[in-house]
Amino acid sequence: MSPFDVLFHGVTDADLGPLLTRAADLGYASPTVTPTAAAPEHMGAVEAGNDLVTGWQLVDQREGQSYQWPERLERYDRYEVYRGETQRDGTVFIALGWTVRPGAWGMDRTYVISFLSQRAPQNPLTEFLATDDHAETGELIAVIRGSDGGRKMYGPAEELPPPYADFRIATYRDRVQVQGSWNKLAVVTAENDTDTILNHALIQARRRGNL
Repeated sequence: MSPFDVLFHGVTDADLGPLLTRAADLGYASPTVTPTAAAPEHMGAVEAGNDLVTGWQLVDQREGQSYQWPERLERYDRYEVYRGETQRDGTVFIALGWTVRPGAWGMDRTYVISFLSQRAPQNPLTEFLATDDHAETGELIAVIRGSDGGRKMYGPAEELPPPYADFRIATYRDRVQVQGSWNKLAVVTAENDTDTILNHALIQARRRGNL
């Protein structure tokens, strides 16, 4: 039989090394390796943490959960653990704790706190809270942090990271109209949209180096 020319498409960085090593072991030591046009963009998105989760899976519901903040011990009426599969970080577990904080920004507000939950102790990531018109809209809002790689918030004129391109964005104080409310960018979502709540938490974990 005649010799063959073999061409592989879409080989990832992780597989390229072992593939070339095995080829060399078989005596094929001079392959032609050509980067594809799509590869840098794809890998850049993963490395930058732009991949989000479609369809977080509820894996656990726990009772009697609480978290000790510096100023108070907070107990959660609902505490749900979700699992998401990501390209960059593999399997990620984030929990959501639901509570009502009396007198928060001038009224009793529903809060949904997200925690990175595969480590102990719990690591809080984001706080979604009821907007002023929550009774009519059922909407929650959460400030966006991480412009400095830490807890600094984004001003109205600042550009947000690419993962926020498809999120609904508003100015925090437009939806929480209380003296001292932040003139900063925030994510707005429906109370039952857990995917958005969890993906915001995922981005924040990456921005601040928790993942």
